Amino acid sequence: MPSMGYGQGWRRRGQGGYRRGFGRGGGGGFGQPWGPGFAPSQQLPQLPPLEPGALRILLPTNDNSGLDSTLAPRFARAPYLTIVEVRNGEVANTNGFANPFAMAPSGAGIALGQWLISNYVSIVVGATPGPNLSMVLQQAGIQVFNAPPGIRVLDALRQFGLVK
Repeated sequence: MPSMGYGQGWRRRGQGGYRRGFGRGGGGGFGQPWGPGFAPSQQLPQLPPLEPGALRILLPTNDNSGLDSTLAPRFARAPYLTIVEVRNGEVANTNGFANPFAMAPSGAGIALGQWLISNYVSIVVGATPGPNLSMVLQQAGIQVFNAPPGIRVLDALRQFGLVK
């Protein structure tokens, strides 16, 4: 690497190639938010817009059993994700699917956070999210309710008064 004086020089970082740094790094990768060389085997579905007055709630789960699923101990890397739509205090719809970010080498929280925002999720219930996901949720104004792992989805929703 050529020396440019004052700690300036060419630094390599991420997948972005070479970029002139000023002793503070530089570069920055291009590609997917979950890291270089990784593409999830399946994409998360795009959900339709919510009806007025409805809530869309995400819960990270250990299985895909709907309201009987149990909450996972991890958030963005949970094996399954369960989406519950609530209208007037009643469960209107439940969707569950495998989490494609569960095995991501990096960036699972950011990628999941972006998906939550684009699909109108307003509340998440589960274990404490990691720092990256927490940052995304806070900036998007998505409410976070911490629930212990192992309890059923329906019990967690009732615990926080989200359903009757």
